[in-house]
Amino acid sequence: MGKKIRESKILYIFLSVLISIALWFYVTSLDGNEDTITIGNIPVTFSGVEALEQRGLMIVDDAPRVSVRISASPMVLARLDNQSLQATVDVSQISEAAQYTLAYTVSLPAGVSANQVQFVSGQVGNVSFTVARYASRPIEIQGQFTGTAAEGYLPGSADDFVFSPTTLTVSGQAELVEQISHALVTVDGEELTQSINGDFPYEFIDANGEPLGELDVEVDSQTVHVSFPIYATAEIPLEVTLVAGGGASTANASYTLSEDTILVAGSSQAVAAIQEEGALTIAAIDLATVQDGDELQLNIPLADELTNISGFTEVTVTIHLEGELATRTIETDNIEVINCPQGWSARVLTRVLSVEIRGDPELVDAVIEENVLVSVDLSQVHEAAGQYSMAATVYLNSVGTVDQIGVMNRGYEVVVELSRA
Repeated sequence: MGKKIRESKILYIFLSVLISIALWFYVTSLDGNEDTITIGNIPVTFSGVEALEQRGLMIVDDAPRVSVRISASPMVLARLDNQSLQATVDVSQISEAAQYTLAYTVSLPAGVSANQVQFVSGQVGNVSFTVARYASRPIEIQGQFTGTAAEGYLPGSADDFVFSPTTLTVSGQAELVEQISHALVTVDGEELTQSINGDFPYEFIDANGEPLGELDVEVDSQTVHVSFPIYATAEIPLEVTLVAGGGASTANASYTLSEDTILVAGSSQAVAAIQEEGALTIAAIDLATVQDGDELQLNIPLADELTNISGFTEVTVTIHLEGELATRTIETDNIEVINCPQGWSARVLTRVLSVEIRGDPELVDAVIEENVLVSVDLSQVHEAAGQYSMAATVYLNSVGTVDQIGVMNRGYEVVVELSRA
């Protein structure tokens, strides 16, 4: 019981003190008692900044700060500090970059009237600040890889970097913005086998390739998303496919290549796929188009997913034909026309066509003119009167297989005249 009484007395004492303080503030606010205080570190606010920006100008200094000395009742003073008071400078009339000293005015917050406050000093004054040219421009992003790739892998080149965003927009004092040549993103890693994807910081580089350090400028992105490839590599055998023809069989034909393999780079999946094929086929060569010892320059075809890193893009193929092969030219007038368009008639103007055959000497010697037939297909001819040079197909009716005797593919053509039937 006694304990409760003591606790009640303490509470009553606390409330009495609190009420006394409140009454003192109230009475002093009514009886005209005033205190004088100094409020410092009030930030200066610039009005008319939009007009500056329209003229390509900006304020580059940190906002100046000022102090005031004020007399008012304690209750009013309690509502004033360096956040509620506002010092304003009008910069709307500035039209060029320079150092300026202009007047400021300190205003009271809402709810505090001028007749409640007396400014002893500092309500007006001057502040100095710098106005400079404003610039904003896109900055190119470049990348460099400083790490290593594992054995059997190859890092991409500087051109392989992909950035998002593709450029950085830098804004601020023109003198600083104009120093920037590009933004450099550096990525690294050791013994890498996977491509790099992620957000990375960057640094600004000047025209001499030197880092610029921290610049007091605004940038629309603080990091850059980077994609950079780490390629798998493999050495792939090269080959050609030989097709029997012109009296030459694949069993008696071979070839040599100026380069037997090619080094390719690409994604792990693309490299694995070509490795599973065993070799890269450069071309199919019809033996009816070549002679023993012929050399052919062939381009190396690659899928878009792969890159040739060997340094050569062509291969020389040398053809070797074994066994005795005879060659003979036969002139024939046995020329027919097929698939002439309806309503049209065709007349062959080429009287005689020279045809080259090759194969086993005995079989070649036994061929007569009647064994050779030249056929011209007009199914694709332009249906208009006139003369046309048309591709011709030569057939050889002879004893023996295509591996033993055949027509050399020389791109035979026949001239045909087309007229209305």
